[in-house]
Amino acid sequence: MTPVARPAKFTDDQVLDAALAGVARSGHAVTVTEVAGELGGPVGSIYHRFSSRDVLLASLWLRSVQRFQAGLFELAASGPAGTALVECALHVPRYCRAHPDEARALTLFRQTRLLDDCPAELEDQVAHVNDDLLALTRRLTRERYGRADRRHTELVGLATRVAPYGLVRPHLGRAVPKVVDEAVEASATAILACGDG
Repeated sequence: MTPVARPAKFTDDQVLDAALAGVARSGHAVTVTEVAGELGGPVGSIYHRFSSRDVLLASLWLRSVQRFQAGLFELAASGPAGTALVECALHVPRYCRAHPDEARALTLFRQTRLLDDCPAELEDQVAHVNDDLLALTRRLTRERYGRADRRHTELVGLATRVAPYGLVRPHLGRAVPKVVDEAVEASATAILACGDG
């Protein structure tokens, strides 16, 4: 008689939720033992789902990026491209305020640096995690300016990513004040206007 494999006690998401709680407290220094404590299970339960600590943290980062991006895709349909781009910029402080632990997890890695030392089993996912977002950015840039050349695409990146991230980052780990939203909206609007004329 063939033995039947015991069903896994924890799902991937449950393990990642435990890792998220650990990262919120300890940042990148979180240990598998700490994650197991959050999970309420043995260390073996972690390794049953994720082959190493590196795979666990990279998987958490990927999930956090995908959750953050889901809101951007919704906002892209919120009206004219100019309005949608400002709303995408505002998504940064709003998301970080509503999901502070996910915001911390987003800082675990930068895509380019992670690719330099990425677990082989996640390399393809990490390499392509931003593909749909880049395509969306090009589309909104084209709709906003009538073209998506290098200058206009860079302005959109500054307005929707660089400026909002810079304004939010000092507040990660505590409440993001509402004044940040005002600054993000003002900066995004002004940066996007640089592409007019």
